[in-house]
Amino acid sequence: MRRMIVPAALLLLAGCGHGPSAALHVAATTALFDAPLGVTLTGLPAHHDVVVRATATDKSGAQWSSAATFESSGAGTVDPATQAPVSGSYTGTHDTGLLWSMTSEGKTSLSPPPAGTKVSLTATVDGDRVAGGELLRLRDAPGVTSQDITKDFTGTFYAPAGAGEKRPAVLAFGGSEGGAGGGTSSARALAAKGIPALGIGYFDVPGRPAHLERIPLEYFATALRWLAKQPGVDPARMYVYGVSRGSEAALLLGVNYPDLVHGVVAGSPSSVVYPGLPDTSQPAWTFHGKPIPSIGLSEAGMATPPKTPAAVIPVERIRGKIFLLCGDDDKLWPSCVFSGAIAARRGDRPYTEVTEPGAGHYVGDPMPNQPTAPGAQVGGSQQADALGRLDAWPKLLSFLS
Repeated sequence: MRRMIVPAALLLLAGCGHGPSAALHVAATTALFDAPLGVTLTGLPAHHDVVVRATATDKSGAQWSSAATFESSGAGTVDPATQAPVSGSYTGTHDTGLLWSMTSEGKTSLSPPPAGTKVSLTATVDGDRVAGGELLRLRDAPGVTSQDITKDFTGTFYAPAGAGEKRPAVLAFGGSEGGAGGGTSSARALAAKGIPALGIGYFDVPGRPAHLERIPLEYFATALRWLAKQPGVDPARMYVYGVSRGSEAALLLGVNYPDLVHGVVAGSPSSVVYPGLPDTSQPAWTFHGKPIPSIGLSEAGMATPPKTPAAVIPVERIRGKIFLLCGDDDKLWPSCVFSGAIAARRGDRPYTEVTEPGAGHYVGDPMPNQPTAPGAQVGGSQQADALGRLDAWPKLLSFLS
C-alpha cells in the first residue's frame, strides 16, 4: 500500500460567536510518525484561552486523548511549535506535544492501527467549538514492503523502497516481554526511514522456548546471515539492536560474532548477563551449547558483580561501534550505570553514549511521538520519556547511517 505525504491546509470553520474566520491549519494531513505536527490556528479572538484537544483510537479500539490550553496572540493565532500551553497534558514548547501526551485509562502504550493513527483535533473558545480537523500519522513510508519468516527463526523483514541500493541493515529484538512485537516494531520504524530491518522474537513465539531460558546465540546468527543476503543489504554494515534484556544478546553477539556484527545498539542496557526468567537457576543465553555465565540474584544492579565477574560482558572485544541509550530515572535496573560501565570498558574504541534526563526504562525504544504511560516500576514520566525519544531518535538514525 502506497501513501504520499501530502502538504495541505485543513480549514474547518465554526462561528459560535467567536469569529467566522477561525481555522485550524495542518501542514501535512498525512505524515510519518516522526514528522512535526505542523498545526496552527488563525482567526481567533485575540488574547483568549484556546483549548486544543487531540483524540485517537488505537488498534484495540481504546480511546486516547490529550488537551492543552493556549493564549491566542494579539493577531488571534496559536502555534504549538512556538508557544507553550498555559495548562494541559504537557508543559513547555513542543510541536508534537499533543500527540505524545495522549493517555487512555488502563493503557500503557498506544498500539497504532495497521493503516496508521487517525488523530482528530478540535479547538474551543469559552466552551464553543471554533475549528477542527483530522490528520493521519503513518507507521510505513511509501514503498516499504514486509515479509514474515517462520523457518529457522520467527520475525518480519521490512524492506524500504529502492532495494537496489546497498544500505546498512539492522536485526532488532525486544526484551523480557517476549514475542516478536518489540523487534518488529523497531524494524518497521527503521525501514520507514530507509534502513532494511528484520525484527525477530527469540522466546514466546512459535517454535522457540516459552521463556527467556537457554536461548542460543546461534539463533540470532542464523537470522543475521539471512538478513545479510537480502537485496539492498550491505553485508559489511550489519547492526544488532536489542532493548533491555535484549541488549545482553546484542552485546554478546558483537563479542562472539565480530565478522558478522559491525555495530551494536543497546537500549536501556545491562553491562552484565542476568539469569534466565522465570527460572533464575537457568542461564538466559548459551553459546556452542554452553551456558553463558550470569550474575546471582544478590548481585542485581551491580556493574561489577563480586561473586560472578565472568558475567560482565567483555564489550572491549566488540570490533564495531556501539550506541548506548539510557534514561537516568530507570527504575527497572540502573541502565545508565551499566551504560557508563560499558563506555569505560570500551576505552578508545568507538561508542556513542546517550543519557536522557528524567527518562525511564522505556526510552530504550526511541521511536518518537508514540504515547506511553510508564509505571513507577520502570521510572521516568510520559513527558520525560517522550522528550528523550525525540532527542535520541535522530541520533540513532545518524549512528546507523
